[in-house]
Order: sequence, then C-alpha cells, then structure tokens
Amino acid sequence: MSFWRNCGNLTTRKVMIFGMLAVLLAFCGCMPPKISMMVDRPPVWNTGGMKRIAVMQFENSRPGGGDIANHLTQQSITMIQGTGHFTIVSSDEVDRLERSGESLANHVDAILTGKIMNITADDKVHTSQSRDKDGNLITYTSYTRDVSLEISYTLHRTRDGSLVGTATRNGSQRATSSSSSGLPAVSQMLRNCNVLRSLVSDVAPHKVRVDRQIMADKSNKDKVFQESMKTAAKQVELRNYRAALTSYQQLSEQHNSFAALMNLATMQEAVGDIPGAIASLEKAEAETGNPAASARIAELRQIVADKETVKTVHKEAVRPIEKASAHAVSEAISHLPDGARVWILNNSNNERELVSSVADNMTSSFIQNGITTVDRENIKLIESELMQQFSGSVSDDDILNAGRQAGANTIIILAVSGTGSMRRLQMRVLDVERGVPLFQSDTGNNWEM
Repeated sequence: MSFWRNCGNLTTRKVMIFGMLAVLLAFCGCMPPKISMMVDRPPVWNTGGMKRIAVMQFENSRPGGGDIANHLTQQSITMIQGTGHFTIVSSDEVDRLERSGESLANHVDAILTGKIMNITADDKVHTSQSRDKDGNLITYTSYTRDVSLEISYTLHRTRDGSLVGTATRNGSQRATSSSSSGLPAVSQMLRNCNVLRSLVSDVAPHKVRVDRQIMADKSNKDKVFQESMKTAAKQVELRNYRAALTSYQQLSEQHNSFAALMNLATMQEAVGDIPGAIASLEKAEAETGNPAASARIAELRQIVADKETVKTVHKEAVRPIEKASAHAVSEAISHLPDGARVWILNNSNNERELVSSVADNMTSSFIQNGITTVDRENIKLIESELMQQFSGSVSDDDILNAGRQAGANTIIILAVSGTGSMRRLQMRVLDVERGVPLFQSDTGNNWEM
C-alpha cells in the first residue's frame, strides 16, 4: 500500500493506472497503429510573389539585450534564407539605397523588422532539510534561474508600405544547479528561448505532420473478420501500406465495415492517392452519415487546396545566379550565328568564381542544344595568359586575337558589375571574323545576381 499512498489522490492514481494500461496494450500490439504523414502548408502571412526580403537589426531598449538582439537578427536571416524561397538583402544595402534616394521597391519586396519587448531574469535559492538514516539533519541547497524573453516582429511591403503580418512571441527557460556557478549564463538561456519558432511558418511554405489512427471495429464479432483486421493493422505497422490498402478494401466491401472503409481512406492517403481517399470517405459518409467521415473529407480537401497554393503561388525561389545564367543562355542562343564555335570568356575583375559558375552553366546548356564550344582546357590556358599579361582587364582586340588562336568564331564575354542587390551579370557577344559586337546586355532585372 505504501506505493499507492505515495502516488497521491485517487485521480492521480487513476491517471497512472490508465497510462500503465495504455503502455501495456501498445507493448502487446493490442492498440491499432498510428501513422504520420507530412503535408504542405502555405505561410500564415500572404507572402505570395515575394522573393527579396531585407532583415533589419532587431531593436533593443533593454539592459543587456544587445547580444540577444544581434542573435535574433542573424537567426532570422538564417531561417528565412534556409527556406529556399527568398533572397536576403542586407540592412546595409537598405541603408545605402535610402541614402542614395533610390526606390527601395525596385530592389526589395518586403522588410522584416523586430523588437525586444521585455527581458526578465530571476535567481532563487531553495533550501530543504531531511534526516539521514542515523537521524542527522542534512540541509540541501539548490539554485534556480528563470529567464523570459518577449519579442515582436513585423513584415511590410516596400511597394506601398502595407502590413503583411505582425506577431508577438514569448519564450522562457529554467535552469537548476547545486551551485550558483553551475547555472548557465543569462545570455545563453535567452538564446534558447526559441521565440522565433514560428517565423518560418509565418513567411514561407512549410510542412506539418498529420497523424492518422487506424480504427478497430468491435461491432462485428465475426472471428475471421477480426483476425483479418488485425492482419491488416500489422501490415500498417510494417509500413506495407499497399498490402494494407488491398486488405481494407476487401474488408470494407465484404463486411460493410465503417472502420475498414476509413482505414482504406487512410491507406490511400498514405500512398498519395488523395482523390481515392476522398471517394472512399464520401462513400462512408453516404452510407453511415458518420461525422468523422465528413470531417476527414474537409481536411483532405484543405490539404489539396494548400498543396496547390504552395505549388502555384509560392514557387521555390530560383537562385539569382541560375536565373541570370538561364537568361544569358536564351539571349546568347538567339544572337549566335549559324555554325558558331563559341568561346565563353570570364573577363571579370571581381567575383571571378561566380562568373565561372555562370560560364559552366552556359557551356552545359550549349552542349545540350548542339552548339559547339571551344575546349575548356585550352581556354583556361589562354585566359590565364591574358589575365597575367593584362592584369585582369583585356581589350576587345586582345580578346579577338586570342579567340582566333583558340579556333572560335564567336566570343561571349562575361563580367559582373555592382554590388549587393545592384549586382548584375554583363554579357557581350562578339563576331570574331568581323570584329563586331552581336549583343550587349542591359541593366534589367533579368541580369540580377
């Protein structure tokens, strides 16, 4: 009886008993299995069409909040960039654009600003006493540190200054130690408050987990049916979803079982057949009027709608380098003469590795389109000699002579101008035989890098 006395009141004991029974049933395999699926969700805020977001430094007016403000700023940048849907524009670039009087909307779609609203830190000492087996009084001391952090962040469109969304988030941490020196620093605990946990779902498409519980049918006492249901559930546990699907389909048809029909819909969803799952649920709804079927139908239709929204409205952002490369290929092909033998020259004084990546992308596209390119190994030697001889800046005459040596009749010259959001790929196409330009890129958005 001493065990149950220590368990507290009757309610507590009941909770413990039911919890232990649940564990035992699960261990014995008596409880129907549960499966989890990941589904697409659009962002909480309407960020459709946005590609470039500037993250400004978090504001702070709280003592000792400077470090956490810097941490929140950098964490916001990392999280938004990690979604793959946005290009980050630095706060320094925003300041430069505003000082120069340039239109911010031409370079940034939205600006995220944040503010530390409140910081608390509270240390307490706790003492307790007990006697050892010899009756000696022993004093125990423990130290507790509680911290809390409250922030807000807001996203505005630069085009018209309209509000996209705003949020206030709270977080807290507690640490306990037998000594005051064993407690973590307040700054570290504030970093662990996880107040930005919802930022990704606020601004970007994301995935969430959906759990589906396989249903049992206790109304049908037929032993063969019950054994078949157990066998199908075992197939679910083993992730043999298609085998389970076939089993539940047969059981629903042969025994008119609502549970089997619901499980069939779950298996259809698990293998990606959402329309089939909805059809099964509609049959269950029509035959029984059970609200569980109606609720699942509404949920699946919302999943379909969310997936379509993510697909059409929130397309994954194309990296600027890939966008610029694709545009360069399109423009170059439209201006190349018949029988072109192309040399792609990296003639940039800065960002040479970036330009080399563009050159490699273009070379690959040309090969796929049946356009002859000059051997890259020979070109590397010629480019190296040109760069050494002319310290990175090479005239058109020098380039044309080198192109003739390389056996090219067309030269594509690549370089980069500007910095930050003003960075652009520059491309010129030269006719080697006539020594005349065939194309010169402009400063449009298609060349942004």
